[in-house]
Amino acid sequence: MNDYLVAVELCTSKVAMAIAETTASGIKVIHHKVVPVSKGMSRGDVQNSQRIIEALGRCKREIESEFGESVEEVILCAGSQGLRTVDFTLKAKRSGGDYIKADEIERWRTAALNAETMAGEMVLDAIPQSYDIDDSMGNPPDAVEGMPGRYVEAKYRLILGKVAADRNKRDVVEKCGMKVVRTVLSPIGSAIATLNENEWENGAALLDIGAGTTDVVVVKDRIVRAVGVIPFAGNTITSDIRFHTCLTTDIAEIIKMKYGTCLDEGLSENKKLVIQGVGQGETKDVPLDFLEQIVEARASEILEAAYYIIEKSGYLNKIPTGLVITGGTAYLEHIKELARAITGMRVRLANAQGNISESSKISCFDTNSSSIVGALIDSFNHESEIDGWRVGSTIKAAPVKENDIFAGQNITKLSRREKARLEKEEKRRIKQQQAEAKAAQKEAERKAKLAAELAEEEEEEEEEVEEPEPPREPSKVEKRITGFIRDLFDTSGN
Repeated sequence: MNDYLVAVELCTSKVAMAIAETTASGIKVIHHKVVPVSKGMSRGDVQNSQRIIEALGRCKREIESEFGESVEEVILCAGSQGLRTVDFTLKAKRSGGDYIKADEIERWRTAALNAETMAGEMVLDAIPQSYDIDDSMGNPPDAVEGMPGRYVEAKYRLILGKVAADRNKRDVVEKCGMKVVRTVLSPIGSAIATLNENEWENGAALLDIGAGTTDVVVVKDRIVRAVGVIPFAGNTITSDIRFHTCLTTDIAEIIKMKYGTCLDEGLSENKKLVIQGVGQGETKDVPLDFLEQIVEARASEILEAAYYIIEKSGYLNKIPTGLVITGGTAYLEHIKELARAITGMRVRLANAQGNISESSKISCFDTNSSSIVGALIDSFNHESEIDGWRVGSTIKAAPVKENDIFAGQNITKLSRREKARLEKEEKRRIKQQQAEAKAAQKEAERKAKLAAELAEEEEEEEEEVEEPEPPREPSKVEKRITGFIRDLFDTSGN
């Protein structure tokens, strides 16, 4: 097995194993096996260990039978609903004037991996973001080696997970007779397998919509900037269809993938699916427009939650290449248009192609296989770390093209949500114009009323000004009194 690497993936709906080798044209996946499992995993965490052990054991036997050798050491590709990210800064003081060496950088990262966490949590990965060296701030991780400096602040993005979840996955693998020699987180594996050079460098958000969880990864300048996990995905849509139609889960899943659409296509209310009952059971009618409403509502919830994580990361306006969608739900009809309507971003559907040889097993090009293929690519890039277990930070990607499996996806139609948004904006615009016109009318009426009041006040003031009365002739009594007073104060001596 020295020339090969084997990866194991534990998912909500399946377990998978893949064996790959390196070739001149890239990584060649020579064997790939998938075994469905029901109610063994819940949102990326092991729920029923016995069922997972049985499914993984069967998968191991089948792949060993084809490969002709026993599998003993594997790379574990695993995700969990409990993943979260936090910022961490490590300060270091260096002695002497030596240049920074690779082993120093690795020691700092090891210290970050051993950072204290909350009870029940562990650091799964420490991704360098930037380094402040003396007065030189914000140096990218790939430019630090060889720089001089005495004071260093290394900034990391720590990815934390539950100790119990990690331990349960390892126990399952070990009980199947295999040893985990390295771990790659599913979200980062998907990003490595699907994103192209332009997206890694200029910035993009990856959305891997699986069965139980939806992984969100934001990258910029070839660095993973944020990782988030939404605890619902494709199974939520299936469950809603099953609940509202009273069908079995298997039939609801088939209906979802074959007839479900994320876009209002103006279906007639009379168009229905007629499901024949088992045996002598009654037929079941499922209106197509009702099915579309269920699918669009649940898919919108997933996309809105992903948009929130991207916005919370602080990189919403810094990822011009937009949103990349992979995972099983990427096959859902018109999900590209719905994603564009909700996020306002450029949207691309993707599967694992970048570093995969065309002669690889055809099943590894399925969107459901993005994370396990990415784990193999990353592990070949970091073979020196196989005796440890951590996610590498060096990313190698090659240009990829959108596969023909998405040929039916276009962006020529507006989704119901987009139509509703445009109608709402038009109503808001009309309402604003009416409000402005009403306010202008009220202002004009107020000014007219004020002018009328001023004019009325001026008229009243003019009326209040009275003309002087003409002098009045004194009465006889007034004349007698006036004469008496004049005689009384006469000082002439008479």
